[in-house]
Amino acid sequence: MHLPPIIPPASITPFLSCSRVINCTHAEIRTLARTITNTGSDDIERSRTLYTWVRDSIAHSGDAGYADLMWNAPDVLTAGHGLCFGKSHLFVALCRALGIPAGLCYQRVRREDGSWVLHGLTAVYLEQLDKWIRLDPRGNKPGIDADFSLEMEKIAYEPTHDGEWLDQHVYPEPWQDITHLIELSSNALDFIKKSGNIRYPPIPEVRQQGTRSTCST
Repeated sequence: MHLPPIIPPASITPFLSCSRVINCTHAEIRTLARTITNTGSDDIERSRTLYTWVRDSIAHSGDAGYADLMWNAPDVLTAGHGLCFGKSHLFVALCRALGIPAGLCYQRVRREDGSWVLHGLTAVYLEQLDKWIRLDPRGNKPGIDADFSLEMEKIAYEPTHDGEWLDQHVYPEPWQDITHLIELSSNALDFIKKSGNIRYPPIPEVRQQGTRSTCST
């Protein structure tokens, strides 16, 4: 896919930190990250292994018919499923557990029925290439074929419709408005529906902090 290029963050440091959502110091996350990458020769191969594992081993809640809304990285790992956001949080936590800078990306997608949803994906910084690349751990199914690619990014949804967008920035933590939806949503499907109310990325002056976005309800 020919996608708009990532705008590199001003600092790598926030993309190595741990938090309640992206809990890269959690014992099970640290152990898993080390265990499944023990044969990786460099950060490229380790990132590829982590990405493929989350994409293929953690179910997408909607695809698998799970109603529970898993959000924090350890909870997604324990449950074995999550929405695109939860799977992204887990992948980023696994990367940071190994010292690989990683963050969150977002796009607005129009569904076949004409409704709108927000979609979460990730980006990693590969020092060997001095390059950020997008990776979409959502999980593949007929019509979706995301993969690890250094040359041409392969994400789940290519923006093609009016009103769709792919934010070019990378965020160290989830947007505040998205996190707020957790409190307002009764289950995963309700969260997906409400995410369509977020119509625009955060305003420019706070993009790097990833703490505000414009949510129209």
